[in-house]
Amino acid sequence: MEGTYAPYSYRTDSGDLTGIDVDMAKEIGKKMGIKVVFVPTKWDSLVAGLQDHKYDIILNDMAVSPARMKVFRYGAKYIYTGGVVVTKKDSGIKQVTDIKGKKTAQSAIGNYVKYAEKLGSTNVAVPGFAEAVATVENGHADATLNDAAAWGVYKKAHPDTDLIAIPSPSKYMPVTGAAPMMNKKSVALDKAVTKAEHELRKDGVMKKISEKYLDADYSNPAK
Repeated sequence: MEGTYAPYSYRTDSGDLTGIDVDMAKEIGKKMGIKVVFVPTKWDSLVAGLQDHKYDIILNDMAVSPARMKVFRYGAKYIYTGGVVVTKKDSGIKQVTDIKGKKTAQSAIGNYVKYAEKLGSTNVAVPGFAEAVATVENGHADATLNDAAAWGVYKKAHPDTDLIAIPSPSKYMPVTGAAPMMNKKSVALDKAVTKAEHELRKDGVMKKISEKYLDADYSNPAK
């Protein structure tokens, strides 16, 4: 996980890792009877690290996509949120399609950069969400596309920000479920992780984790 991407994985003031993915990893570990070791890694290196077996699993709000499923395998989905366009109030952007011809700050890999480029924007490469927001704030980009829940946490922590978030129709930024991501050959691990997740959903733990960080239940695809 990144360890810098609230509300999924980030540091407390005391330096401890916390967030939705951190709690999910700990609870999955409890169900499996194992101790979880966290490896904070920059977003751009997450997938390469998994392929190089630097860790066994990625828990970092990883959306399930057909392209990724050709190379990796996933556990059960545990969080479902849509996308938003984060921009300045006076940017002239009123809806997601207005980013055509604009600069958007996105990581060089991942789904959001694909959505942005498909809508005709020019990418300003950044390591992660925090840097993307900062790039919009300092005027080096017109907007950034990201997860609605991540924006909600940022807004709560920065109530005086001049930035706004514009919800996007799902046809431009689909509501995708995040799930633990593993290498194709990790069949036994996938089976064990998925079993643990089903138990956490049944026990209500998955719902509690979502409500703890997002003040709402995003663990249900119907939400």
